Amino acid sequence: GRGVVMTATSMDRLGVAQQGRASVMSETIPKLYWPMLEHLFATMEQRSLSLPLPSCSPPPLALTLPLSLSPSPFLQAAWAADHAFPEELWLAESNKPQPRSRMESWGFQSDQFRKIRTTYIDAGPQAQVLNSLWYPQPCYDLPVIGLDLLSFGAKKLCVIDIQPLPASRDHHHKLVQPLLAVRNKYPLFLGEKSDKIYSDDLFFSPAMLFGRFKDQNEVETTLFPVFKEYLDFYLNLVNECKPNHSEEAIARVLDGQRQYDQYNSERDPAIGLFNSYYGKEFAGRYVFEFLFEAAVPVPGSHGSN
Repeated sequence: GRGVVMTATSMDRLGVAQQGRASVMSETIPKLYWPMLEHLFATMEQRSLSLPLPSCSPPPLALTLPLSLSPSPFLQAAWAADHAFPEELWLAESNKPQPRSRMESWGFQSDQFRKIRTTYIDAGPQAQVLNSLWYPQPCYDLPVIGLDLLSFGAKKLCVIDIQPLPASRDHHHKLVQPLLAVRNKYPLFLGEKSDKIYSDDLFFSPAMLFGRFKDQNEVETTLFPVFKEYLDFYLNLVNECKPNHSEEAIARVLDGQRQYDQYNSERDPAIGLFNSYYGKEFAGRYVFEFLFEAAVPVPGSHGSN
């Protein structure tokens, strides 16, 4: 039967750099998207050193960072505080023999970001998944950025988008117009999303990258460069945005982020993977206590159990 471990204290929670790039399943199998995860953490630290952070909210609660982050005093002191989510959701392992898997998650908050969440799933050659979503503080009328990199055997999928919120959809679409030229440089990622899951474009931008591919070399030669370009473009948007502290503006952005969570909690295809690997009880908590905290379960939807 399935065995799921959900307590961080029972596992080795080493730092991202310390863990290395080999799968926990075998030292001969690489964690395909781990270099991108390292880049996310490095970017957070570098930005804290080079860019001032405008204050638009009370300082985050003084929480202890996961051990993964403790080697970086800059990240801890100058940039991010831990975004509180239940410790038992930090790590999960499935003891199913085929495939065994390990899922690790991190959450952060800063002056500019209400929530940054990142997840890595390592199931050896059967599955490698990196997912990261960045929600700006609500005093910024800005889109969110979603980074989804998936590999299932030979099949690989990239979905990267700077995703608009409903009340500011037209404005958010204009913000990403400069990315269209960047997007056109990468024909591998000019595909179309599946309408079976996402039947409308409410939370998608014209600059969305969507691509299926099989050549693993494309990860380093094509995917990684455009991953960096989109992330840098987005962070520059955030740094150039002037905060609006009015209650009405903040409420509008928060409602848009809530709508985003609700929409995706009912449709995200990864929820089926969580159910399969870690069981429905864990998956339900993970969806509504970490991934999409502002959402509420809807009976019969993809994310409800």
